Amino acid sequence: MFIKAESYKRGIVVSTVFNIINKGLVFLNSIIVAYFFGTQIKTDIYFYAYNTIMIFSLFITSLNASVLIPESMRLRIQQGESAAMHFLNIFFYLYIAITLVICGIVFFDPVRAFTEISSFSHSSLQTESSILLLATPLILLIPIVNLLTDIMTSYKHFSMPMIVGILNGIFSILFVLLFHKVLDVLSLLTGLILSYIINFTILVVLMRRRLHWKFAFHRVRIEKRIWKNIGFAQAGNITTSLSTYAPLYVLSGFHGGMITSLTFAQQLSAMPTNLITNQFSSVTGIKFNELYAKREFDGINRIFLSTSSFLLFILMPISGMFFLYAPQITSFLFERGAFHKSGVEDTALFLKYLGLLLPMMAINTFVARLFMAGQKIMESFVYQVIFNIVLISFIFVGVHRLGIIGYPAAQVALYLLNVVFSYFLLRWFFPQVKYGQVLVDFLKILGLNLLIFLLLLFTKDLLFSLYTLLSLVTGGAIYVGALLVANRYLKVNSEINAMLDRVRTYLYTYKNASKNTE
Repeated sequence: MFIKAESYKRGIVVSTVFNIINKGLVFLNSIIVAYFFGTQIKTDIYFYAYNTIMIFSLFITSLNASVLIPESMRLRIQQGESAAMHFLNIFFYLYIAITLVICGIVFFDPVRAFTEISSFSHSSLQTESSILLLATPLILLIPIVNLLTDIMTSYKHFSMPMIVGILNGIFSILFVLLFHKVLDVLSLLTGLILSYIINFTILVVLMRRRLHWKFAFHRVRIEKRIWKNIGFAQAGNITTSLSTYAPLYVLSGFHGGMITSLTFAQQLSAMPTNLITNQFSSVTGIKFNELYAKREFDGINRIFLSTSSFLLFILMPISGMFFLYAPQITSFLFERGAFHKSGVEDTALFLKYLGLLLPMMAINTFVARLFMAGQKIMESFVYQVIFNIVLISFIFVGVHRLGIIGYPAAQVALYLLNVVFSYFLLRWFFPQVKYGQVLVDFLKILGLNLLIFLLLLFTKDLLFSLYTLLSLVTGGAIYVGALLVANRYLKVNSEINAMLDRVRTYLYTYKNASKNTE
């Protein structure tokens, strides 16, 4: 049975496998939505409503990891299970109260509510008001399910978040496949609402049986320290939420299908970050915490440099492939059914430039992990606020000046500046980390990838004339092959060469062993 307390090692392995399944279902769901509904105003309104509710929910439940769960674990150790239970129950009912009030406001007049927070025309929202109405219960369901999931995770049920995500994905896909002709886009929301209700029921039952949880309300005195931490955390999180919300707002004023194309491109471009960068950072972050506690700064420096260089070497060619083959990738994955050429063009345009963020976001993630390990909370808060305010400004100015391309251009510009500015940040707060070497590696790998990029650019007419899938496979094989051969001689990343040598040795040994047994 997967739903049981796990060791940290097993938890990482199982949660990684489940995470891959979860992300796969999310992506499959996008392909199915594209097939049946394409890119049009009603899918824009669906994605706008759903993404806005998700941003709001994540803003609320960001407290779970930053304040509530750490405090509950402290109470559990120092005062016992009941104290932790009563503390978390306060916020469980507080979440319900806050979200019910917001649900009531939106439910009373959903069209007016979304008119105020988007650039959609009133007539478009009025026509699709049933989507807004059916999306409203998610304002309540998502935050409370997230809280219960985080509580389960704190008791070493590491797979619970992925199980919740998998159930959501399965129900969304099933309801679209079974009811798209009857319910249209509402089939998506119906499946989501039902899955969240089922997840909520499962979590409550599991908590009562496995954790012996009692949901009775008890008055608990919350220390001023905790309220201060909550205010402090949310002051930073609100700028992050606004920077995520900004592109939805500014792009909702463009033609129908734009938000849908943006959503598909974001999901596709984020896959390498979710499956590669985040998995590396979760393990490396734990190691940073351990080494920082022991004041072993040489070890931190060594791991930071080697991991950053390794990820840059892997992610930069993926960015190159996204940039070169965005139309082919989008066409191969989405261009069928109701997803027409205009949707492919808009999605490919976003994907082409959002893919460039991958290596820069990896560096940003590891710098953030350093600040977490060093408990530089105030510094992180200030930088988070400044970064997000500048990003929002860049997005509004970029879209105003350049149109839809202004959004990904703003992100690429700011994250590139962030890569450079991180040199000064680490020089001030982590002088033991030789970040200058990261910049050198970044430029070396970038230069190598640019040479291969130009090679493919000259042969693109030949390759792009092939069948789409064959074009992608051929281009990818040339890109990776040229990169590995060049790295073998130029030794831009020695770890990649060493890894390939180990693979070659293993295959040679296995081949000889097979011959000897014949």
